[in-house]
Amino acid sequence: MINELRPREPIPQFERTISKLQKLENGEGWPYNAGAMAIALNAGLVGLVSNSYFRRMLKVRKLLVFTSLPMAVLPALSITPAWVMLISKPLVEGSLRCDICAQMRGVALNFTFGLIYPSIIAMPLVASIALRHKTVEVPEMKFSKAAINAQMKFWVQKSRFFKSQFISLALFQCVAGMYIAHKQYAVALEYVHKPKWKSMEELH
Repeated sequence: MINELRPREPIPQFERTISKLQKLENGEGWPYNAGAMAIALNAGLVGLVSNSYFRRMLKVRKLLVFTSLPMAVLPALSITPAWVMLISKPLVEGSLRCDICAQMRGVALNFTFGLIYPSIIAMPLVASIALRHKTVEVPEMKFSKAAINAQMKFWVQKSRFFKSQFISLALFQCVAGMYIAHKQYAVALEYVHKPKWKSMEELH
């Protein structure tokens, strides 16, 4: 029988509960502490990797700090509140009740904010520098059908050299998101939602 999160009595305020979980003895609350931090740092790291890919792809050598700083900060700042609102909070409150659901949501969230989002930010940022310094002939960014087709053809052709790295990053992000979400589920089940918790008195 699959364990599900079914609160048996009112749950304490979310922020207070998270704080208690983070302070569990023997480091058992690490998914709500170091785990969430690891997700944010990992997103920032992938942002830097994406920036490096596109800089090499478009032969950009200048303005390294200008492109690296937002790529390290924006993904990390974006995924943190999204993770809390879509995974951590629903797990603690009991609205996200199954382990597989939590894992799949972790995969989708980490793949989106930890890989696709950094790539979408890096692409126009580095392309604008390439256009300015004429390092590579980048098609004009217009909204006509011909311009869009030219853009797609250009990026597909350029990206094929980084296909293996992209696939590796995608697999890593999916596994990382699945693992952290599973661990948060296990902690929520054990210390917040089980009918025979010894630690519930500590959470109230």
